[in-house]
Amino acid sequence: MALSRRSMLLRMAFGGAGLGLAPWLLRGARAETDGPRYLVIMGCFGGASMIDALMPIEPGEALSLTARGTVIGHERHQPDNSNIWTVDRDTPSEFLENYASQSVVMGTQSSSVNHFTAQSRWMTGRDTHFGRTMAEIMALAYGADQPLPNVNMGRGGYSVGGQDPGIDPRALAEVVVNPVTFPLSTHGHLGITEIGDGPLSDPAVRTLLVEEARAFREQTLETASPFAQTFANSRLRKAILQARRTSDGQLETAELINQLLFVPDLGDIFPLDAFGLSPSDEASAILSALPDAFPTSTNGSPDDRLQAQAALAYLLIRTNASSAITLTEPGTDGFLAFDQSHQSHASAQATHWDRVLWVIGQLIGLLSDAPYYDSDGNADGTTLWDRTLIVFNTEFGRDKWDTGSSFGTGHHLNNGLLAVSPLLRGNQSLGVPDPSNGFICGWDPDTGEATPFDDIPAGEDPLYSDERLPPGEEAVCGTMLEALGISFDGQQRLPVLLPEA
Repeated sequence: MALSRRSMLLRMAFGGAGLGLAPWLLRGARAETDGPRYLVIMGCFGGASMIDALMPIEPGEALSLTARGTVIGHERHQPDNSNIWTVDRDTPSEFLENYASQSVVMGTQSSSVNHFTAQSRWMTGRDTHFGRTMAEIMALAYGADQPLPNVNMGRGGYSVGGQDPGIDPRALAEVVVNPVTFPLSTHGHLGITEIGDGPLSDPAVRTLLVEEARAFREQTLETASPFAQTFANSRLRKAILQARRTSDGQLETAELINQLLFVPDLGDIFPLDAFGLSPSDEASAILSALPDAFPTSTNGSPDDRLQAQAALAYLLIRTNASSAITLTEPGTDGFLAFDQSHQSHASAQATHWDRVLWVIGQLIGLLSDAPYYDSDGNADGTTLWDRTLIVFNTEFGRDKWDTGSSFGTGHHLNNGLLAVSPLLRGNQSLGVPDPSNGFICGWDPDTGEATPFDDIPAGEDPLYSDERLPPGEEAVCGTMLEALGISFDGQQRLPVLLPEA
């Protein structure tokens, strides 16, 4: 990662040698210095239940009560060399066969069952560090030289920024609605073809004219406009102008319009050649790994939005354009995703867990095949995957009881999540699902030893003040950031998740 003039001046001015950004921007956070790290947040919209995926209860063990139904159970499978159980289906089993050694599943306790609130609290670790999202913290720590340090393809609470009004605007999320067409927005004039045969046909001439027009806009029109005079001190206006002067130029200089285009020329559907544009040299690899990421009609929408999000995430990491990328399972209907469990819990959970695990498995495969190059362009024998952490933000859990037929479930605070990375101490399942009530118990933060609900009568739920419940947002998110090389005062941590010293 090359040291830019901007980041060098920041470090000199504030004595911040060894930090990704100046100390006043990080506000007490400290980051590793041996190159970038990458965070991918997989937002599992609608309550992805761990007892329906990677912490299942055997049906023969699940308690049945006339008044409540039967605790939700699934036939289980434990792949070879895995300490993690999964429901007995092909996709979760294959995921663990490939990545159990780098995976941690754990019981967790959410603090809200409101979609928006639960999503945003897991994004910020319940305001664990000045109310900033994990993605914003990553962008501040590692994004000084990146044109798009924080890219968000989420929705709802997953797409909302943190609560720190003094944060560097460059750390705020760039919201991407359509990963296919987003790269086209990263350049101001490439792709313009209706220019005749005169001087404008020369790309260098066009670049100069655009630069002159922008300078006239900034130096003359912007200051003379009534809007500018009325809102001269608006923070939002100042942030937009600063982005024009810095980030926009970075996007064009990096030629992200070509480097992030994962869709090749598709004739009338996506006619890149007609506009003088070229796709990434990774387009064929992405087509092989994520075949439904491409559009199939002239509206430019991908056949599968989650696959398209993963394709863009891969290229954002491969080009070192971003430190943090947020994805969201859009659902097979484009909206409900795991929240379809209100109507048909078992089939909805199976459908959407299979989708997110398969797509993330394909993303990991792409990153595992991509060598990491240091700031001098040298390969050190590691891959981009070795520097990446993916956390499945499950939002909250679901009710624990099967009431028969095509049963539905409501929202529930008790749940768990999955995190996958070479930066974690993998092949761990922390906490145990209780067949008497469906709750996942807590675990010792140092040893991982479970804290089961031994003295609770069958069919009764533990109180929400019970100290044996699993950890919440603050400790989990603080530990994920520590695994990514970031530390700060007051950071809560779960040492058993981290590699042993």
